[in-house]
Amino acid sequence: MHDGSIVGLSGNVPGTVRVEMDIDYLRRRFPDAGKTIVVTLDGCTRFAYRPYEIKKGLPPNEKFITDFEAIVALKPLILDAEMRGSVAIVAGSYGVFEAAALGGSLSLDSGRTITLDELIAVAEAYWAEFRERSKKKTSD
Repeated sequence: MHDGSIVGLSGNVPGTVRVEMDIDYLRRRFPDAGKTIVVTLDGCTRFAYRPYEIKKGLPPNEKFITDFEAIVALKPLILDAEMRGSVAIVAGSYGVFEAAALGGSLSLDSGRTITLDELIAVAEAYWAEFRERSKKKTSD
């Protein structure tokens, strides 16, 4: 999900949360029409975002934001993620997410379900091609 931005959030905590992510370089590798990859979190008990103080216009704040509209308005960008126990800690360029859920699934905004393995394979292919293009540019 590296370099993806959250462009839509819906659902309820606790409950099911739908996260729409714009990850153009990955999404366009799927032949289906559409622009986003959707992560559905089932049994979600936490979904919160804490902006870093560095983003222009945000007051210094250590509090987490749980309002979905407010989160989307900040256009958070995803850099990487790690699990800490049962909580996913997702670091972004302007803040950090915490999410906890019993399970989840992936789909395209076209409605087609995709597997995590499928998404990983698409990402790995993209980055392998990226490395090859970079090598060619430096050797030219």
